[in-house]
Amino acid sequence: MFRLLASFYLVIALAAGGATREADSRVRVPLWTDGPAPIEAAHLEVQVDGRPAPILALHGPEDPLLLLVVFDLVADLNEADLARDGLLAALREAGPNVFVGVLRAQDGLQVLLDPTNDRDAIAQAVLSFPVSGRPGLLETLETMSRLADAILEKSGVRIAVYYITDSNIYSYREDFTNPVINWSDSGDLSRRFPEGLVRDRISKLAAKLSATQTPLFITHVEYRSDRLNEAYQNGLMQIASLTGGQATFCRSNAEIQPAIASMMRTILSHHGLDLKVPAKAADNVAIKIESQNGSVTHRTRMRIKRK
Repeated sequence: MFRLLASFYLVIALAAGGATREADSRVRVPLWTDGPAPIEAAHLEVQVDGRPAPILALHGPEDPLLLLVVFDLVADLNEADLARDGLLAALREAGPNVFVGVLRAQDGLQVLLDPTNDRDAIAQAVLSFPVSGRPGLLETLETMSRLADAILEKSGVRIAVYYITDSNIYSYREDFTNPVINWSDSGDLSRRFPEGLVRDRISKLAAKLSATQTPLFITHVEYRSDRLNEAYQNGLMQIASLTGGQATFCRSNAEIQPAIASMMRTILSHHGLDLKVPAKAADNVAIKIESQNGSVTHRTRMRIKRK
């Protein structure tokens, strides 16, 4: 992971003129325009914790983007091949200002490719990663978000984390099945709420990620309809949304490539708005952004990390 950080700092110093971002008293909020009019800082009105918040910088699609792609594919080679091809097709449409790092989450987080805009190197890493092991999405989300935030604070560029996964809650090393504690007790909550362990894990993870600033995007290539997996998938949607990102779920193989193409368009088009946090703001602040050019979609809450 340290290799990834060091390599990216060098790349961005060259691409963005060496600019860095002071982390004290500022936060980054991802946002998108809901119409054809461009987002311009002069046309935005921002409130944090109910008070006006100065805009420090606005980074748009024309600015450098670091995309950290994390593969978490363990089961179906056909689905994996569709996902690989869909991602590479989308990246062919991206400009040279998009740098891509490739990682795998199965059985522990591993760096497959340091951030680069060399499309041949990216293709080689994407096409060669192994489809095996156990899912690692839940186990690596916090680490990835902290890594991305560390890069954000050093470089100030746009950054996004994108998981492509087929994870099944039953395949994790951790047992989320919430076995019945007392079969003779009809009121035993483990019988009535078998998804309790899943929800508890998601809740704890969401609390930690609420203080991170990097948007998280997830494409799950195999939707599952059993009770535990539905709780898990709803949790992934919740986590992605609270970071300002999105999660999508594919119900058939035919949906995989269009889903990845759509998510990539969303990632590439996002803006990063740097705001100054008002003095004595609450620990968990509400964020309100309005544009004179039309409505915008943005993250609405964030827990402020105190230095």
